[in-house]
Amino acid sequence: MAKRRLRTGPTAALPAKPSQADLLRLVRLADPDAREDGADIVAVDVRVHAPVEAEPELVGGVLEQVWACRVVAEGPLPFDYFDRYLAEGIAFRLGGLAVCRGEVTDPADSDRGGPAVILPERPTADDLRAVLSALDGAPKADIGDEADSDDSATDTAPEDATPADATTTEAGTGATVDAEVEAETEAEADAPADTEAEAVAEVAVDPGDDIKPDDFLYTVGDIRVLVVPEKGRPPAVQELLPFATELTAIELRGDDPEKVGALALRLADALNGLIVDRWRFRIDAVEDLLPPG
Repeated sequence: MAKRRLRTGPTAALPAKPSQADLLRLVRLADPDAREDGADIVAVDVRVHAPVEAEPELVGGVLEQVWACRVVAEGPLPFDYFDRYLAEGIAFRLGGLAVCRGEVTDPADSDRGGPAVILPERPTADDLRAVLSALDGAPKADIGDEADSDDSATDTAPEDATPADATTTEAGTGATVDAEVEAETEAEADAPADTEAEAVAEVAVDPGDDIKPDDFLYTVGDIRVLVVPEKGRPPAVQELLPFATELTAIELRGDDPEKVGALALRLADALNGLIVDRWRFRIDAVEDLLPPG
C-alpha cells in the first residue's frame, strides 16, 4: 500500500503485527458481525486492511517498528466517524498510535471522551435520579422534569474529518440537552455540601460544539453524567435496536477511568443497557477502558 495512503489514514500504527484472529476479535467489539475477507476484515461497509510493515517515520519515529492497518469506508457508515473510530480503537487496544490526515495521536492520551451506557429508551429525570441515588446510597436533591428537545450537538467527534475517500459527514455522535436552567429548590439548599450525586443546571448546546463540563446534568462524586440521544446506530449495540427506533446514551466523564467504568457497569445493570467506550467498542469490564499494560 502506498505510504501516502497510510499517512492519509485513518490508520492504526501498531508496535507489533497482530494475527488476523486477534484483529478480528477486536473489530467484533465494534461490530459483532465483522468478518474476514481474504487477508482483510470488513465491519459493516468499512474495510480494515491487513497489517503491512511501515517505516517508523509514519509516526515520527515514536515506535521503533510499525505495522500499519489502514481503515477505509467503502459505503455508508452506521454513524459518523466510524472508520476513524475503528482505527483509534484498534490502536488503543494494541498499544499503538492513530494516523489521520497526517496527524499522529495516541488514543491512550485522549481526554475528549469517555464511556457511555446505551439504552433503548430515554429514562425520565425521576427514574435516573432514583437510580443514581440508589447507587450512591444517599438521598439526592430534586430537579424538575426534563423537556423534550430536537436540537443536536457534537459529542466526542474527532477534530478532523476523515479523508475524502471515506464517506463521512462532519458531525459527531450527537448530543441534545434542554435549554431550561432549574432554579435551586429548597431541598437542594438544605442538602449537605458534600452530597456526591446532585443535579446541576441544564444548558443549551450549540450544534457542532464539543460537550463542556457545564453541560452535564448530574454529578456523582467527581464523575459527570449527561443524558443525550445517540445519533446513528453503533453496530456494537445492535441487539438493542429491535426494541427501539432511537437510542439514548448516558455519557460519563471523569479523570479516573476505573471509577468511571465501575459506575458505567452499575448503571448498565440497573437500566438494562450496554456499555461502549468513546470509540463505540463494546465494554464488558472496567479493564476494557484501560490502555494495555
